[in-house]
Amino acid sequence: MNRGLKFTRLLQILEKCSENIMYHDETNSVVQRFKQIESIVIPLQFHPIQVFDETKHAVDVVAEEYLEKATGDIQDLVPVDVIADGNCLYHSILLLINNPSVTTNELRVRTVIELITNENYYQTMYSQYIGTIDVTIKTICKNYTFSELYEIAALCNMVIWDNVFAPVPPIIANYDIAILWSNALNEENAREINNGAWNPNHFVPLVSRGIRNDSNNDSQST
Repeated sequence: MNRGLKFTRLLQILEKCSENIMYHDETNSVVQRFKQIESIVIPLQFHPIQVFDETKHAVDVVAEEYLEKATGDIQDLVPVDVIADGNCLYHSILLLINNPSVTTNELRVRTVIELITNENYYQTMYSQYIGTIDVTIKTICKNYTFSELYEIAALCNMVIWDNVFAPVPPIIANYDIAILWSNALNEENAREINNGAWNPNHFVPLVSRGIRNDSNNDSQST
């Protein structure tokens, strides 16, 4: 069984757990078994994308409009188009870590494992802002469900700091990953369907603009 199919099966097991009346206990029990699987505990290879590549990436023109209104030192960043299917946060991470063997299913499974393993920490840190973590874990177990604060925090801890997701040599982990919490619709349309209010519903990865070497281009054209 290949890696992608393995994590698809694991996610299906988690989704079935989430439908149980005692979903929290079931999920916790399954996660403990998952943690004995070698492919889950080995480090995730991490080759970060930092520059926009027009041969591989497309600009998210809606997110670009939002980015133009933002303050701070982010004007040189480019929002890259990713699928808005409920897994957009995971798609954003996948694009940035540049590891084709990893799937959104794997990141979702690893997110559940991270939240279950360190449940008390996340509950203490974030429940006051977004509610109890057990309900969130139940939701995350279902594929294509929208991500919020708990998932963002868990992915940050996994991708940036956790030893399960440690960058492999010779990469030095002194860079930032930038993701814009945006909306799939432009501001006018987003407010129109939400009684004038605006809420984020789409994650978009941000990368630096490529630096053109005009001197080289000039020398080649002469």
